Amino acid sequence: MKLLFLSFIFVLNLFAIESLRFGVISTIEPSLMQKKVTPLINAIEKEIQMKIIFQTGYNYSDTINKFANGSFDIGLIGPAPYLKASEISPNSLEILAGIKNSKKDPFRSVIISKKGSRFLHYSDLKGETFAFGSPNSTLSYYVPKYMLTKSNTLQKLKKYNFLGRHDKVAQYVIMGKFSAGAIKQSVANKYAKYLQIIDVSEDMPGFLIVANKALNKELRQKIKTFLLNMKDIAPLKKIKKTAIGFEPRYDSQYDRLRKIIKE
Repeated sequence: MKLLFLSFIFVLNLFAIESLRFGVISTIEPSLMQKKVTPLINAIEKEIQMKIIFQTGYNYSDTINKFANGSFDIGLIGPAPYLKASEISPNSLEILAGIKNSKKDPFRSVIISKKGSRFLHYSDLKGETFAFGSPNSTLSYYVPKYMLTKSNTLQKLKKYNFLGRHDKVAQYVIMGKFSAGAIKQSVANKYAKYLQIIDVSEDMPGFLIVANKALNKELRQKIKTFLLNMKDIAPLKKIKKTAIGFEPRYDSQYDRLRKIIKE
């Protein structure tokens, strides 16, 4: 009788949740990001039979705060923003799954310059300008800044600036507005015809799907199981063309990145 009562309460709790909020860190224009994640949102909706609403913040910092304070029930987030949200509100997020990249497109930072320019090595950047993406980005700020610092290049730059998005960094370097910049591997591949590579980072664990721990535990587990066992990964391909599925991901896998950010 007690078991039947608890089951009844669980069903009532599920029905009490009219919809879920799917938060996203927008690495591109929010409207374009919504188009990318909508197929995945629809797939999860179908699995759990519950309405899911796309949401994002005004910018990186606002979105990170929303992940931290429980404004989103589940969502797609980058590595550095995940660590920042976890630092703001420890133990508030559960990792459901990570996006598994193909070996042809690892999650790396690439330091680039315009093809044909004289900027081929770190030593060539002394007294020059450098473009980062967002100050909260894993691959267009934290990792490349670590690389520039370790090579004793950062302090020798004339100046550096933040342009927000990876594509914008690539475009401004190609136009000659900056001597060099930092972007993720996939964007470097996209503009390969116009760029040359100065250095490439080590592989990093990439984007992940997280859930706020305030969300019903059974519902979190249902979504997690669905993602890790997805047979049709077409919705995921809309987010990242070279993705080959979801994989288990653990907080400890981000310890190396934690150290980089701290340093």
